Amino acid sequence: MIRLLASVTGPEEAAIVIEGGADFVDLKDPRLGALGAATPAVLDATLRAVAGRRPVSAVAGDLPMEPDIVVREVTARLAADYVKIGLFPASREARSAVIEALRPLAKRTRLIAVFFADGDPDFALLPLLAEAGFAGAMIDTLGKSSGRLTASLSPAKLGEFVRRTRELGLMSGLAGSLEPPDVARLAVLKPDYLGFRGALTEGPRDGPVTLAAVQAIRALIPVEGSAGGEPTAVGAGDSIFVRDFDLALEIGAYGHERGRKQLVRFSVEAEIDPIAPDARSIGGVYSYDVIIDAIRALAESGHTDLVETLALELARTILADARVREVTVRVEKLELGPRSVGVEITRRREAGDAPRA
Repeated sequence: MIRLLASVTGPEEAAIVIEGGADFVDLKDPRLGALGAATPAVLDATLRAVAGRRPVSAVAGDLPMEPDIVVREVTARLAADYVKIGLFPASREARSAVIEALRPLAKRTRLIAVFFADGDPDFALLPLLAEAGFAGAMIDTLGKSSGRLTASLSPAKLGEFVRRTRELGLMSGLAGSLEPPDVARLAVLKPDYLGFRGALTEGPRDGPVTLAAVQAIRALIPVEGSAGGEPTAVGAGDSIFVRDFDLALEIGAYGHERGRKQLVRFSVEAEIDPIAPDARSIGGVYSYDVIIDAIRALAESGHTDLVETLALELARTILADARVREVTVRVEKLELGPRSVGVEITRRREAGDAPRA
């Protein structure tokens, strides 16, 4: 199940996000940077107000990668259920030294390492985090005005991060100037939580959190048991499509096709459950962005011998969503002489069946 992490500035906002359905209360001072830290006194007041109704995380601050400083600031916030530590731009050695210095504190509270998508993230440190006893790792952004998370890392790279953390037994989280349309795109990656601040506020990210905004984001995040179920089996469905999406990727079974990219065209049409007549937000529809992200992920996956493999993988990914009943995928190679050569497949999930591709 994907949980909602809501960043707050103190006890008053904590009460609002709890009422709005947040699963984690994340304490920070957004005026002081990406991981601007609230004072220990504000943390104590927030913990008293939350009174155990939700786990509370506290950020340690925008800190230099100096072990003594980081340990001091984390120690001051050990009362929190989780403490988040930014792995800010620095050498691998400096970041590793910070992780090692926090090893004793990982036995006293749950530590979450924060990588920055726009701050030279070094995911090779993930095994060290797991070995040092960290509870999890997440990705955020440093520059909150420079674009959303997906502007710095593709969904394919974010998906690999989530898979790797899961393999290592770490909790995973994604955040970084996320907006409502990002929820559907990131939910398919199945992180443990999605983190929000700016989308929950009135005006800029250091403005006040509003109940309506929290409830709107909460409504977009799939609840347990909502994904992977059976499609509606009565009546005709609607269609969603992506046509003539051209990408350069490594494909081909011949030797001369290896080590080079060639242009491939993707077209997808999916039959989905009928769109509700009262659909007015991204949460009420199946987003074509999910299809586009799945295609881009294939393009980043490395060399593939067959267009058939691409078509089957894409169909399998799209049918994994409970709202999709049938999908037709066409994959065409555009540089072999004829206008195009390729394959078109159709796969359908019958009522009561698991997705088939």
